[in-house]
Amino acid sequence: MRGKTDSGRSYYQEIEPDFAKTLVREHAAYVVNRHTIRRIHSNREFRRLILTRDNYTCHFCGEYGDTIDHLLPRAKGGHTTPVNCVCACNECNQSKADRDLDEFTESMAGRQRLEPTV
Repeated sequence: MRGKTDSGRSYYQEIEPDFAKTLVREHAAYVVNRHTIRRIHSNREFRRLILTRDNYTCHFCGEYGDTIDHLLPRAKGGHTTPVNCVCACNECNQSKADRDLDEFTESMAGRQRLEPTV
């Protein structure tokens, strides 16, 4: 996989074919040739994409949000892709921690949950 850091420095990283397929399928990368995929966004661009897509609104409580949360946590195999990431307020992001979406929503009884706008 090829990409650029936020500072503009190019990098190359070998990844497993299944992971490459996931990144392409979930719109985090595109195919350059048989052996190379390229990330679509730098970290900074990705953060801006998710926050603006979700209108700086927490996916979980509907309040103002300025952090990115993985619906399926990275600790449980989730990836940093537009499909798996949503805007979250700091409180919900920290409360959710490494729980998956079902575990977290069960613990949020009485609070409104918004659907992602993907």
